Amino acid sequence: MTFLAYLFAILKNAVYGTTVFFTGELTESTDVLDVLALRFLMSAVVFWLLKITRVCKIQVGVKDFFGQSPRKAVLKNVLLTALFEPVLYMLFETLGVSMSSNITAGVILSLSAVTSCIFEMIFLKESSTTAQKIFLGLGIFGAIYIAVNTDTASGKDSVLGILFLILTVISGSLFSVFSRKSSRSFGAMEVTYVSCMLGAVVFNAVNVVRHLFAGDILHYFDPYFDWNNLLGFAFLAILSTIVATGMNNFALGRMQSSTMAAFGGISTFVTVGVGMLLGGETLQTYHVIGLVFILARMIGVSYIAIKRDRAAQLADEKK
Repeated sequence: MTFLAYLFAILKNAVYGTTVFFTGELTESTDVLDVLALRFLMSAVVFWLLKITRVCKIQVGVKDFFGQSPRKAVLKNVLLTALFEPVLYMLFETLGVSMSSNITAGVILSLSAVTSCIFEMIFLKESSTTAQKIFLGLGIFGAIYIAVNTDTASGKDSVLGILFLILTVISGSLFSVFSRKSSRSFGAMEVTYVSCMLGAVVFNAVNVVRHLFAGDILHYFDPYFDWNNLLGFAFLAILSTIVATGMNNFALGRMQSSTMAAFGGISTFVTVGVGMLLGGETLQTYHVIGLVFILARMIGVSYIAIKRDRAAQLADEKK
């Protein structure tokens, strides 16, 4: 089970790293709110079909929130999980990515390991070792080094975009904390289902009002009719929102938030690679230097966590 959690952490971050590219491509031709609303609308429809066909075993619904349910007392954690991701996380990420290059976005998002470590100490009373803190510090230095050397006066990067990406990091870390709390009473796909449905309701409610005021409600679904957009929406709605988020929730139920976030280095490198190969972006010397420190953080924190989990497993086997 531990091996599966680590495997899911790796796969999830590979998908999330590619998500930055597809989000950036969509926001080039489609309004940010349209991207968010239509992405989660597609996710909600697909997830609902998976539920009614029993492909996914989901035993949480409206009755749990408004009726009598033995899990009603712990539903607050699920709602907070859904609030921080997808609602706040996806909003800030989409805005941040639309105002930044893929490389800058990937690097700043890698700071989630640091904030996750802080929040898990505050909310979950979990702690990391001194060695892990040192490696996390290396990651901070790498991200700050790149941020300081990034020219926001020209090109695609902007101060506001970087601010939104920092808010994304904070939201993602708080999501990790409450996802771990939710995993004690709900399955990984149940948490993902609630998150997906809340995202669909919130973003589409806001977007419908926006289109009504603009007088173009009949063109609400126009972005779906562009084949390039449709591919991006399918990737974000199915592979990222349902599959990757499900793997994320599963892994978070079995490892510390800071350990999970350390794997975000994979996402950083995937984002940078995709930005170079598909986005035509250029890797600067300061990017390379910063990425080396981020890689050291990822390897160091992950190695210590895996070694600790292995020792705990061996101790349990001897009992």
